[in-house]
Amino acid sequence: MGRGMMGRGMMGGGMGGSMMGGHMGSPMMFRMMFALMDDGDGQISLQEFQAAHERIFKAMDSNKDGQVTLEEMQAFMHGRSRTSASHQ
Repeated sequence: MGRGMMGRGMMGGGMGGSMMGGHMGSPMMFRMMFALMDDGDGQISLQEFQAAHERIFKAMDSNKDGQVTLEEMQAFMHGRSRTSASHQ
């Protein structure tokens, strides 16, 4: 198996490390994420989960080519557009 994002340590020093070890790991953040995905029945179906992740993917795909580059993901995670990120 390759060393993609999981191989780099999602819980360690990469993007996931700050998400799980910092404010993204708080109980409040998990409740908010659950509420955003749930249709109100107190459970998240596979369809609800996939729909939420599709929305995130589409938001990251700034040039709308159906693929997310590392730069697009980094720009999204830092709250800026890909074009503004490339000018820094």
